[in-house]
Amino acid sequence: MAKHYKNEKIMKFLTILGALIGLVTLILYILGLENYGFVNPVLALDRVFNFIIGLVIVFLTFLVALKPDKPLPFHWLVLFLLGVFLVIFGAGIISCVLVIIASLIGLLESI
Repeated sequence: MAKHYKNEKIMKFLTILGALIGLVTLILYILGLENYGFVNPVLALDRVFNFIIGLVIVFLTFLVALKPDKPLPFHWLVLFLLGVFLVIFGAGIISCVLVIIASLIGLLESI
């Protein structure tokens, strides 16, 4: 059962915006275009492998915001972990920050 937050619309908006920016960043990364929002801490992974995992994380981020409780619950801790995974697997620091801001809003409401 999903917890309903008072600012749930803002959290969902930030999560969807972060996933969209992550998707654009991943596409720019796979095309080889210069992108300053990309941080690549996992240097040993291949470009395509990193792209596929990043795409799965972006897709899960979309699903958490659009269909709560279907694949993952809409909870601040899940959003925080997805934000961390977004930056690790190449979706960019901007998308990570947006999703983590959404998780912090949920955390502040839970306190």
